[in-house]
Amino acid sequence: MEKLQLGYVKGYDIMTKICVLTTVHHAYDGRIYHKQCKSLKNAGYDVTLLAPKPEIKIENDDIRLVPIEKPKKEWKRFLHAFSVFQLAKKTKADLYHFHDPELLPVGVLLRIFTKKPVIFDVHEHYPNAIMSKKYLKKWIKHPVRLVYELIEKISLPILSGVIYTTEEVGERYQRYTSCKIENYPLPDMFPPIKSGYKEKDYILYLGGITPIRGIEELIVGFSHAAKLKSEAKLVFVGSFESSAFEKKIHELVLENGLKDKVVFKGKVPYEKIEEHLAKASIGIIPYLPVPNHLVCLPNKLFEYMAAGVAVIASDFPHYRKVVESSNSGLMINPERPQSIAKAILTLLEDPKQVIELGESGKEAFTSKYNWNLEEKKLLAFYKQLLK
Repeated sequence: MEKLQLGYVKGYDIMTKICVLTTVHHAYDGRIYHKQCKSLKNAGYDVTLLAPKPEIKIENDDIRLVPIEKPKKEWKRFLHAFSVFQLAKKTKADLYHFHDPELLPVGVLLRIFTKKPVIFDVHEHYPNAIMSKKYLKKWIKHPVRLVYELIEKISLPILSGVIYTTEEVGERYQRYTSCKIENYPLPDMFPPIKSGYKEKDYILYLGGITPIRGIEELIVGFSHAAKLKSEAKLVFVGSFESSAFEKKIHELVLENGLKDKVVFKGKVPYEKIEEHLAKASIGIIPYLPVPNHLVCLPNKLFEYMAAGVAVIASDFPHYRKVVESSNSGLMINPERPQSIAKAILTLLEDPKQVIELGESGKEAFTSKYNWNLEEKKLLAFYKQLLK
C-alpha cells in the first residue's frame, strides 16, 4: 500500500495525526483496532487510540494506546465520556474518530475547540438498540430514546462526517457527509480451507451470549436435532451477558440432556477466532427479531463465510439478501426451536451440501465481503475530510 502524502508543513514531512476514541469497546476490538487503526497506520497516518485499559498490552505495536478506565455502570458512561475530552485534545490530532454514542458531546467539543475534522462511527441503529436494553425499565426507554435522538440531532450538523453500516442504519444520516463502511472480515485471517480439517458435525455459535440473540431457542432446537444426530456438537465462543443468564443456560443444557454435546469456550482474542472457525462446518446466527437486529448485519455472518462455514441464520430481509445471493446457507425462524432443529438436521444429514454452501460463501467473501474493499472507502473518506 502506498503511503499517503499528507501533512506537509513548511517543507517538513509531518505525519497526519489521527486520534481514535472508544470508552466502551475493547482496546483490541476487531473493527476499531485490527481493521481501522491498522489500515490507517499502514496508509501512513500517525494513530493514537484512546480505549479501555486492556488486561494484556500488545508489545512492539506502532499504534499508540492511551488506556482509560471503563465505567462499571452503563448509566455512568455519558458522565465519564467528558473526562475523555481533555485526553483527546492533548493528542493534538488532525482528525478525531469516535465510536460510541455517549461520545457525541465529546465529538462536538473537539470540533468546536480544535477546529479539526471529527467523525462519528455508528455501529448500530442506536434508537432501536435503546429499546432492547434489558437494564432499562420499560417506562424509561422511550424518554431515553427521545433524549438520544435530540442529542444526535444537535450534534451531527456540527460534526464533520458519519460512518455507518447497512443501508437501513444509513437512512438516518443521508443529509450529512457520510460513508457506508461495512465491518467485513480481514482476508489475512482466513487462509484457504484445509481439506478434511473441518469436523462435519461441529456447529459453532460465535459472539456474545445474550437472551435477545436467541440462545434459549437455540439450545432447545439443538436438543431436538441431537436426539436424531447423537454425534452433533454445539460450541459457543463468546462471553455471557450476565452470570444470571449463564446459570440459566447451563441449567437448560442439563435439563435437555446436552451436557456432553454443548461446549462453552468463553471469549477469545479477535485474532484467535479463526482457530475455531477452521474446525466448524456449520455456523449459526439465531438472533431474535428485536428492532436493532432488523436493521444491522452481524459480523459473524461474514466470518462464517470467510472460513467456508455453512450458515444458518435468522430469516430477516437483509440477512436473506446476503445468504441467498451468496448461496451460503439456510434461513430459520429464530423464535421456533423446531425451525432451528430442521435446518440443523438438513445440513447434518447432507455433508455434501454443507461443503458446497461453505465453498460458495468463501467465494462471495473473497470477491465482495472482505475488509480490503472497505478499507479503500475508509481511506478515501479520510482524504475527503482532510482536504
